[in-house]
Amino acid sequence: MIRYDTIRYACFVMLFSALTNDCSLELAFLLDSSESAKDNHGQEKRFVTEVVERMQNTHLQSGRSLSFRSALLQYSSHVIPEQTFSQWRGVANFKANIAPIPYIGQGTYVTYAITNLTSLYLNESGTGNIKVAVLLYDGESHPKNPDLFSAVADAKNQGVRFFAIGVTPAARETSKMAQLRMLASSPTTRYLHNLQDKDIVKKIIKELVSPQSEKNKMIYANICVLPSTLV
Repeated sequence: MIRYDTIRYACFVMLFSALTNDCSLELAFLLDSSESAKDNHGQEKRFVTEVVERMQNTHLQSGRSLSFRSALLQYSSHVIPEQTFSQWRGVANFKANIAPIPYIGQGTYVTYAITNLTSLYLNESGTGNIKVAVLLYDGESHPKNPDLFSAVADAKNQGVRFFAIGVTPAARETSKMAQLRMLASSPTTRYLHNLQDKDIVKKIIKELVSPQSEKNKMIYANICVLPSTLV
């Protein structure tokens, strides 16, 4: 039988390691390029570039160093890997690659985006790196979209944490919010947002790297403070 003090010591070791080791973050963006998100395509790209740009100037108050790389997949009826993790060459190069990507159109097959994302992490993720996906989604899939629940469950089982961001104001409707809530990691107060929210970029950066003030910090501390088993 495992003693309580042994478990407590193991948790202390994990926490100490998380607070002293560098934070290596792999941040993937899934861009909704379907017909229903056409009017917001440019706003989605601006959001992505602003988040990445702010990340390079961010310092962790814990004293740890932050290193990150980003990837971007664009999806509608099919998925286009606009940039993978292995193609990361810094923020300026990422922004230059993303700026000219065209809108795709057609239906919303978000399941394909998630399964492609899972494959990307399996093939290119570094050992021990933190995996975070920012899914931009209008909240309504094509009727023939494959099983979404299984796809996102598989990704989360691989250690991927999801920010689910509704692209349009209409994404706040009850049925669409239900899908977005299912996609977002827990707690949804941290991981569920809307692209039209005020200071949306600031909110995402705060959840990624800024210290939190909630009482139960062992649960609600930011992504770059605690290991995935404690967040």
